Amino acid sequence: MKGIRILLLLIASVTFPVGVEARGVKAVADSLSRLTDISVPVRFTVAMPQLTEDVIYNIGVTCRSTADTLLFPCSYLIDWSIEGRTPEVRGFAAYYEGNHYRFSGDKLQEYHASSDSVPFMPKRFGAMSSDGVQQSAQFVNILPVSIADALRKMAADSCYTIAFTEDTVVGGVPSAVVKAVMVVGGQTAMESEYVLDRDSFFPRRIHFENSPGSVSEQTADVEFGTPASPEVQITEPALIELYPDVFAKMRRSSFSLEKLVGQPLPGFNAPTPTGERYSRRAGDHFASPTVIAIIDPSVSFAPDAVASLRRAVSQAPVECGLVMAFTSTNADLIEEVAGTPAVGEAILQSARGVARDMGAAQLPAVLLVKKDSTVADVIVGYNKDLASDVIQKMALLNQ
Repeated sequence: MKGIRILLLLIASVTFPVGVEARGVKAVADSLSRLTDISVPVRFTVAMPQLTEDVIYNIGVTCRSTADTLLFPCSYLIDWSIEGRTPEVRGFAAYYEGNHYRFSGDKLQEYHASSDSVPFMPKRFGAMSSDGVQQSAQFVNILPVSIADALRKMAADSCYTIAFTEDTVVGGVPSAVVKAVMVVGGQTAMESEYVLDRDSFFPRRIHFENSPGSVSEQTADVEFGTPASPEVQITEPALIELYPDVFAKMRRSSFSLEKLVGQPLPGFNAPTPTGERYSRRAGDHFASPTVIAIIDPSVSFAPDAVASLRRAVSQAPVECGLVMAFTSTNADLIEEVAGTPAVGEAILQSARGVARDMGAAQLPAVLLVKKDSTVADVIVGYNKDLASDVIQKMALLNQ
């Protein structure tokens, strides 16, 4: 897999030289730059001598235009899986409006420019440079806007010679073709060929060959299907809906939870241990200010957290309710931790989906909610001062 990653990085960093074909390459790049609202299936095949068989990725690419083009020219969702692997190996990368998510099969990472813009910035290390996270995620280089960027660099780098054929036939289909050869120190380092639709310049096939003819030769073939209008929205709620288990089980950031402050509480529902169902729609008002706590009952401090919350509610300067949403499905465990609900309390179970939808990655997560359902504050994690923290923050709701 390391060799594959190296090849992908080389593909992503393709740069090429000014030549007589520059005008044709510029026309292709300009056309590809405008393809920011598409959905297309892609088959990406990697072959290397050290691999006993080719590695084939089946990829779904969705791009959407965006008004926020400072960090990347479009929003994108790249969903991939490796063909023939058992158990299944799959992942995704997504970007929109300064928010980037990537999942590689066992780890979910997320970055938000509003809280930390550094990961999105290009970096330089001496003569070397690296892209921001939104540009360096796996397979970002096959997006039309990324191919356009590579082709523009092709027209400005003297290491490459290029040939552009505007009207030819490839596989019986009218096509345009860009061929490029990179020569370093008199040796051919890379050859690439872009087969494009003759009229739209949309890519049909791309072939890359790294170190051709050497023992370390590596090749990649990218085959594009028929593009269509995108149906998937690229927002965090849409991603959570597409990948509920990933966000529920592997999320480690509470960024989304903290963003709820000042916003209406999202709607949620969950069963109670007694078989009833507790349900609230977004914007539903409460009878009084309410403390909503999302708790994992299996952790050692869960009983102390429950006791602290009950003490805080009983001592708060305002009358308030308490909703304790436990992520476990084990009603006996929840009863052992929380006992019988007191007057003004609600105890919920199977609330992992509630935690996911609220963006609560670290538990317990406590939301302090006004009567009008506006989230006034959040507390993430447990500490021995939880009761006093809740009391102090609830006092502010009465001012």
